[in-house]
Amino acid sequence: MKKILVAEDERTLREGIATAFRDRGWEVVEAVDGAEAFARLEEAVFDVLVTDYQMPGRNGLEVLKRSKMINEGTVAVVMTAYGTVESAVEAMKAGAHDYVLKPFDLEEMEMKVERALEHRRLLARIEAYDRAYIVPRFENIVGDSPQMKDVFRTIEKVARSNATVLVLGETGVGKELVAEALHRNSSRAERAFVKMNCAALHENLLESELFGHERGAFTGADRQRTGRFELANDGTLFLDEIANMTASTQAKVLRVLQEREFERVGGSRTVKVDVRLVAATNRNLEEAIQRGEFREDLFYRLNVVNIKVPPLRERKEDIVPLATHFIEKYAKELKKDVRGLDPAAVRSLKRHTWPGNIRELENTIERAVLMSESLFVREEDLNLGTAGRSAADNVASLNLRLPPTGIALEELERQAILEALRINSWVQKDAAKYLGISSRVMNYKVAKYEIKNPRWSKNKLVG
Repeated sequence: MKKILVAEDERTLREGIATAFRDRGWEVVEAVDGAEAFARLEEAVFDVLVTDYQMPGRNGLEVLKRSKMINEGTVAVVMTAYGTVESAVEAMKAGAHDYVLKPFDLEEMEMKVERALEHRRLLARIEAYDRAYIVPRFENIVGDSPQMKDVFRTIEKVARSNATVLVLGETGVGKELVAEALHRNSSRAERAFVKMNCAALHENLLESELFGHERGAFTGADRQRTGRFELANDGTLFLDEIANMTASTQAKVLRVLQEREFERVGGSRTVKVDVRLVAATNRNLEEAIQRGEFREDLFYRLNVVNIKVPPLRERKEDIVPLATHFIEKYAKELKKDVRGLDPAAVRSLKRHTWPGNIRELENTIERAVLMSESLFVREEDLNLGTAGRSAADNVASLNLRLPPTGIALEELERQAILEALRINSWVQKDAAKYLGISSRVMNYKVAKYEIKNPRWSKNKLVG
């Protein structure tokens, strides 16, 4: 059922519109003024917003802008008794899909809303088409942030080469998905993609897994075993946690990279392979080299191209798309009718620092879908445990790393303000509350650090 918010301070008109819409089978929520419309927008997700242009408290343009900040998919129709070109232009610039001049027939309003709903359906189809086009190329990698666009561009550039790639990033950021995307976009895509976690096995077992072994090579080796390098012949081998290999194993991997050959454990026959290697680690290999824990020559062989996958806290724009992706996945798997996130849940997701990155987010959403008793995941379903945390706990969860060369305190403050604005959709009042400062102080800091956002200049033009 389509859900519509009607914001109109004139009671007779509001109730007449609501009745006509309900007769069409649409679910209607009424707001008597702009302030109540703000509150209703925070409580639910609407397909269409129908708002009066002039209302006490908050006017229609403010309601429209707030709607776009909370849910860009809501399509707006603005009513105005001020039949001037200027008011219509203001409404359209602010993001309205259409407008209607008072007085109007209810049939005209119904036609406008029908068109708005069709527009929303078309947008959903286009989004689905775009996603279907992207997924075969990048599989389950979801991200529209500048950092992830850089990752996609690098994958596109190097995938068709045979260059060895080193994927860097914290635990849970999706390094394996990057490796899979490199393989599926390569000329080896029809061949095997073989995975190995180097931290999962003891040294002797790891060498046997990587290179295979001959019968009788060690106690229990009652038959010949084919290793991962052989299994990946003509395809791609992904070695995760590469920094956990011992010096002996590192030397053997280096030989394969240089000469494309090796011997199985306990054997003397040389096995030749053609393998594209993708390695990954969450550790700083250059520091490991300084400590004598990792071979420098192997590092240079692996680091022909490196792809740095950013942690989730550095790409907040991707949190909601990722959460939506996981909701769709687990709603289907768990056979639950859960369709999205309510506004409070969105804010909670954006404010969490996600030390476990995408893996933590996926686990959180899986549990939330399982526990949810409504169409939209609520804040309490997420169970992020942020309530009642002290300021010291919140600061500790930031995992703040200062550069060894030092940094100006003012730059840290500027970055904190920028992050608060991003988390709060660039609404200065909300960002100020988030940081525990007044709106006046926030305005001063924004001016001091010359912080700008296209949305602000746009708002000035239409206000």
